[in-house]
Amino acid sequence: MRVYFFIALVATLWLPGRMAGQDDFETEVRWAVRWQMQNYPKSRLTDLYKNFFQDKFGPGHLLKDTAAAGRYLREELTQVRGKSQVQMAEKTGWEGRFLRVDLSIIKLKLVSYSDFFAAFVSSISDAPQPDIESWRDEWKEIEKIIHTLYPRLLYFEDDSKAIDKLLSNGGYVVHHSETYIKYHNPHYRLIDASIFEELMRDAIIGY
Repeated sequence: MRVYFFIALVATLWLPGRMAGQDDFETEVRWAVRWQMQNYPKSRLTDLYKNFFQDKFGPGHLLKDTAAAGRYLREELTQVRGKSQVQMAEKTGWEGRFLRVDLSIIKLKLVSYSDFFAAFVSSISDAPQPDIESWRDEWKEIEKIIHTLYPRLLYFEDDSKAIDKLLSNGGYVVHHSETYIKYHNPHYRLIDASIFEELMRDAIIGY
């Protein structure tokens, strides 16, 4: 079981930061979109967008006030009853620079709170600064692929217009849709893939 999980994890998480041509880009975007829709079927375009911008920019948009970040994390942990994800660690976007790591790993004592929080803070510090214009161009290509795969995605046009307006105004951060939160009840933090590899991967093998 432990060996199987390790193989599955490696197969799921693409190596971050590797060079990709246009064919790779399209193939991996398609894979990422299909995977999310199969495992989180209540996703709207907003939720797909969130996954891809998290891959691009990580948690750098979050408060750099570590005391506040710690309070938010402890408050959210009181709501965690078990796994809220299909996998304990799930890659974001098509490059996998950052992972969504389920907060249940703290509740299960697989990783201590202090180690988890330190990894999270380091991930905030290491997150790249956004280049909104280049990201907007990339997102439009991703959105075209999403529309090809799921042309009847609910609220697609509304979400597309809202995202485009956000990017046009120099913003890029969105929250999960109310539908996603209601049905999938996410509880995770973004951790840099290299930090996860070094500090957490071995701890969750088998879960």
